[in-house]
Amino acid sequence: MEEIILSESQRDALKEIGNVCSGNAATALSQLSGKKISIVVPRILFVPIEKVPDIVGGADKLVAGLVIRVLGDIPSHILFVFSQKDILILSSFLTHKPITLGGVITEIDRSALKEVGVILANAYLGSLSAFIGVGLIPKVPELIIDMAGAMVDYILIELSEVSRFALMIESEFKETTTSLSGNFFLIPNSTGFELLLKAIAKF
Repeated sequence: MEEIILSESQRDALKEIGNVCSGNAATALSQLSGKKISIVVPRILFVPIEKVPDIVGGADKLVAGLVIRVLGDIPSHILFVFSQKDILILSSFLTHKPITLGGVITEIDRSALKEVGVILANAYLGSLSAFIGVGLIPKVPELIIDMAGAMVDYILIELSEVSRFALMIESEFKETTTSLSGNFFLIPNSTGFELLLKAIAKF
């Protein structure tokens, strides 16, 4: 399988992007929720599109995804993927509801999660825009509960010309009493992917 080989300086540049993205997102979430939230990025790398479902537990794994269409210079989609348990923890940051095992996602949760999606998208895209030197404008998030494979297929259908790779940012959210993990995927069209590679090649 084809892989993208990056130099050490390029890997460091990507890691710095991830740290800036997560720092901006954590600040915005903390201000909105009134809680001290930190976001750690263990890994940021390019992964083949077809491997995205495997990374989040397999094509048949039921997951929660915030899907955000991106307009501007690089038509793309953002996909934030969480387990059903972790998506409820994420919602509780804003709703302040107690977390219950096997809880159901309510309309209040959906509204809160869409707001979180806007915050995360703006924070992550703002940092990426500055790095690449292009404009990236997120639309209103959709919350989708589905199999991971079907979720990726949905995005591939939406994008008429998709790249072979997605930019993945592993994200660990931590609060004083709880924590959760999720994965951010930027799935660009082929032109956007080339712009990303050219920006990284400068390092």
